Amino acid sequence: MYIDDIEIFLTLVRTYNLSKTAEQLHLSQSTISRRLAVLENNIGIKLFERKRGQKKIKITPKGQQFIFIAQRWSTLWQEIYSLKTTDPHLSLSIGSVDSLNTTFLLPLYQKLIKHSPKCKMKILTSTSPELYELLEKHEIDIGFVLREMNFNNIISEEVFNEPMVVISKTKFAVSEEKIHPSQLDPHNEILLNWSPTYMIWHNYWWDPYISGRIEVDTTSIIVEILKENPNHWSIVPKSVAHHTLLSHNQYMFELTDPPPDRVCYKITHRYPNNIVIQKTKLISDYLNKYFDKSLNRSPDLEQSLR
Repeated sequence: MYIDDIEIFLTLVRTYNLSKTAEQLHLSQSTISRRLAVLENNIGIKLFERKRGQKKIKITPKGQQFIFIAQRWSTLWQEIYSLKTTDPHLSLSIGSVDSLNTTFLLPLYQKLIKHSPKCKMKILTSTSPELYELLEKHEIDIGFVLREMNFNNIISEEVFNEPMVVISKTKFAVSEEKIHPSQLDPHNEILLNWSPTYMIWHNYWWDPYISGRIEVDTTSIIVEILKENPNHWSIVPKSVAHHTLLSHNQYMFELTDPPPDRVCYKITHRYPNNIVIQKTKLISDYLNKYFDKSLNRSPDLEQSLR
């Protein structure tokens, strides 16, 4: 069996669609069909029921049993490939969403840079759904995401949660540095969709179609807009607010009726090879030093850098 045929099979198991599989693997649909036929011929098992002209396919009972074998085969191949390509330095591939990469994970990266022996690091920024897909294809060793998603080959584990707060260049006239959502002008909002639950809370308080609002997809844009627009405000996780206050002279306000806390999840592959197990253990060991697990909260960024 060729590993490429195994990867085609595993992708088909995720999509059950020939055209989507072809698109994801950057191959033609005819190539997907031909390679699947070769795999079935080599192992002597019909894996999918498919009819001419139909894009959707249905897995057979034998094909269902073959999934676990294919996953193990893929993991073994990854281990063999790692043996061939690994240099004397430990190579780590970490994926995360933007707001975690630029705040919470910075202390981790600082420690890994100083780790002995030296680590070769690849740091990737992407969305939560894309990180699940990259991990499933073994293109990253570990991921940090903001959503739990249903991927059979991926294990998610809650790392920490943290409250959402308001940041602005303006010091609002409120008592005890707390503000109610009704006191915020939605026309001056810089909105980032943190999660579906956050948006449910958000749309309860403010019209989702109001004019003047600015919608963004990264925290760095929020920071830059606030620097030049003192009347604007944004709701961000507390770790992002702390990072911003340290460098951009802005104010932070707690909400008296806040949205749900933001939750960060660590995701790992269900079938890692031995080398990946060593990598993820190293990262997890460092992470465990920076969290107060009894309180289940995010670490103090300044303390964790010491």
